[in-house]
Amino acid sequence: MTTTTVQENHGEHTHDVARSQRLGVFLLILADAVFVFGLVFTYFYLRGLNTDGAWIGKGDATVSPAWNWLIAAVVVLSALAYQWGEHRGRAGDRRSLSAGTTVALALVVADLAIQVWRILVSPGTVGNDAYASITVTMGAAHVFHLLLTLFVGLAIWFRVRRGLTDGIEGKHATLVGYWWMWVAGSAVIIAFTTSFVSV
Repeated sequence: MTTTTVQENHGEHTHDVARSQRLGVFLLILADAVFVFGLVFTYFYLRGLNTDGAWIGKGDATVSPAWNWLIAAVVVLSALAYQWGEHRGRAGDRRSLSAGTTVALALVVADLAIQVWRILVSPGTVGNDAYASITVTMGAAHVFHLLLTLFVGLAIWFRVRRGLTDGIEGKHATLVGYWWMWVAGSAVIIAFTTSFVSV
C-alpha cells in the first residue's frame, strides 16, 4: 500500500464521517421538529376543544404573546450572530468565529433567563387550566433547546480557542449552526402559535 493510497483512504474515511455526522444532526432536528409540531397541534387542539371552558380557567389570566415574541427575537439574534461568525470562520477568520460565538452564547444565556422568568410568573398553574399547561410545556421545551445550544456552543467556543477549526473539526461549527437556526425557528413557531390565545 502506497502513501498515496493511504491518503486517499483517509480522505474517503473523513468524508464518510462528516456525512454521517451531518445526517445525525439532520435526524436530531427532524425528531425535535416532530415534537415541536406535536406541541403546536396540542395547543390548537386544546384551544379549539375548550371542554367545559377548561382552556382558560375561570378567573385565570394569560401572558401577553409579546413575551414569546421577545424570547424568539433574542434567540434569532443569537443564531444570526453565530451564523456570521461561522461564515467568517469558514474563510479562515478564527477571531470572527470566536467573537460571533461569544455574542451568540451571551444571547442564549439572556434568552434562557427570560424564558425561565416567563415560566415562573405564568399566571395559571399546570393542571389548573389547559392554556397554562401547554404554554409551560412549550417554555420547558425551549429551555431544553437553549441548554443544548449552550452546551454545543461552548464546545465550539473551546475548539476555536484551541485552534481546532480545520478539517473535520471545522465542520462541527457548521453542524452546530444548523441546530442553532432550528432552535431560532422553533421559537418563532411557538411565538406565532401562542399569539392565538382567545377561543
